[in-house]
Amino acid sequence: MRILSLSAFILVAAILLASCLRAPVEKKAYAPSKEAAKGGPMMVAEGSPPNAKDEDSQLSETNEEAAPPEGQEAADSSTDEEEDTEEASSQSEPPKGTQEAAETEEIEKEEEKAEDDEGADNEEQQEKIPASQLLSRMSNIVQAMFETNKGSFIIAIYPEIAPISAPHFITLIRKGFYDGIKIHRYEPGFVVQMGRAFDDNGNPLYPDDPKKAELAQITINDEPCLSENTYMTISFAKPNAPDSASCQFFINLGDNRRLDELNYGFTVMAQVIHGQDVVQKLRRGDVIGDAQIIQRGPEPGL
Repeated sequence: MRILSLSAFILVAAILLASCLRAPVEKKAYAPSKEAAKGGPMMVAEGSPPNAKDEDSQLSETNEEAAPPEGQEAADSSTDEEEDTEEASSQSEPPKGTQEAAETEEIEKEEEKAEDDEGADNEEQQEKIPASQLLSRMSNIVQAMFETNKGSFIIAIYPEIAPISAPHFITLIRKGFYDGIKIHRYEPGFVVQMGRAFDDNGNPLYPDDPKKAELAQITINDEPCLSENTYMTISFAKPNAPDSASCQFFINLGDNRRLDELNYGFTVMAQVIHGQDVVQKLRRGDVIGDAQIIQRGPEPGL
């Protein structure tokens, strides 16, 4: 009996002793470092988690990116099967992109056809009329007479082929701009030109008539030349700049059709129909005594 009690005592003592020995070890394993206890720096790489738990989480996230969790693989496989099924079913129908491309091509063809038709209409509207046919083909004709020291000549003005230039020319004549104006340019076989209101320095040539200087500063927009700069046709002169024609005009003394497109185009707006021999006599320094409208067609929209 005593022997059994002694054995039990020794066993209990051994268990207690073992418990006492384990406690300090576990306490040491979980004790923080001296630096951490004092609030010192922790050697943690930039961007990495500050404890083992976060490191495990990061590793877990990395593994998830590299390989999907269980069950995800099956879901992905089913998705692939669905995509294969959709691909197989779509083979019987034209791809959406191909169908859209075909529709776009069809639209482009229709647009090109419309542009071609419009271009053809414009070509008909922009058809050039030979100078020899102007008087017979124009239905809206305004006639003006220019009296000079060499004699008189009559011109026909055509608003139909020059809806900007012709009305402006008629306005200048009506307002007396060309009365008393000198011929300032003559080149045999090329042009005779008149209507200059300023000298090379920009000073008015007719200071007693300030209206001339005022009218000379009005410019008009360019427009297509729908006839020909040939013998005895008339166009506005202008410097080498767009929309710069104002009051000077020239009468062609030869075939100058290159001027139809040169320098933004010189638009034919009139032609001499009587007194061509007088025009041939005009020289630099000759004077237009009077210019006036003598016969009106339909109003040119002034």
